[in-house]
Amino acid sequence: MADLKAAFMRTPWSKPQISSQPAGNTTLVNLRTFYRVNWTSQGFQPGEVDRSVLRGIPVQIRPKLVGFTYVFGDGSSTGPTTSTGGVYPDGDVTHLYRAKGEYPVRVDTTFGADFSLDGSTWDEIPSTVTLPGPSTTVTVREAKGVLVNH
Repeated sequence: MADLKAAFMRTPWSKPQISSQPAGNTTLVNLRTFYRVNWTSQGFQPGEVDRSVLRGIPVQIRPKLVGFTYVFGDGSSTGPTTSTGGVYPDGDVTHLYRAKGEYPVRVDTTFGADFSLDGSTWDEIPSTVTLPGPSTTVTVREAKGVLVNH
């Protein structure tokens, strides 16, 4: 099992990136900002199979999602959750910023995995790994209404 755990830890994971809406990574103070996870094409996503050989035995490792933790850069976060978020109006991962500024936003992903030795049945690897995602800077601006008399 130690060799399987070591192989699991060496798996080249897909590193999800976070995107936000309104588009352009810019939002307003007190405006609900929607977040969603986008998987990179490099590395293994949940359900994909990494094949290797361990001590002469063919091994398959199939990553599975344990959860995401969304880190909003202002000291708050949400999760773990298995939700990939979404866009307006139905996205279920949202955040309100209370102050203007630039915030490094990321999603941390916790993976588990199943394994199969030489094509046998799938069993769980009793371990997880949490990978911090790359940061995306979200700019929060402040808007003020002005009444004008024509």
